[in-house]
Amino acid sequence: MPYIEVDDPFYRVLHPRPAYLIVSGRGEDVNIMAASWVMPISEEPWTVGLALDRETYTYGLVKKYGEFTVNVVTIDEVDLVYYVGHVSKYEVDKIKERGIELEPSKEVETPHYKGAIGYLECRVAKMIPVGEVDLVIGEVLGAYAKEELFTRYGWDLRRTKILMQNIGRGFTTNESRVYYASKGGKE
Repeated sequence: MPYIEVDDPFYRVLHPRPAYLIVSGRGEDVNIMAASWVMPISEEPWTVGLALDRETYTYGLVKKYGEFTVNVVTIDEVDLVYYVGHVSKYEVDKIKERGIELEPSKEVETPHYKGAIGYLECRVAKMIPVGEVDLVIGEVLGAYAKEELFTRYGWDLRRTKILMQNIGRGFTTNESRVYYASKGGKE
């Protein structure tokens, strides 16, 4: 099967990918946005990377307060994720407009999304300019998951449907089937 050249944007080759809710700020100065450009970076120390456009309201809050939460959601949150990803707090207070419920976090002052099935509490370790974004390196101070949906191997994909963004308004999720690689692979 031949390859085709992918037109702009190049990153469609990497989709679908999990769609997360990022919460930043404190008290009344808080915001929520959607992001799929999130990745684990290191296990020691626990770190995560988040690409944030410098023009977003969230970027300003992360820079100001030095912390954020990464919230894992299911397909049930597809409309909310699309909304908070396409409306800016520069235009409207999304949290008040949609009645989005946040809860206090344990290790940071930034709250997390109450409807999340899991979340990370992060403190900014470094912000690295790359093109129009900063790669925000966050030290993970706490990681939490709904007990009934999580096993020692990670998410129980037979019991939950993690939301993934394909492109634009297009979202998908994992199917209920889990495939395991054979033990014959090389490391």
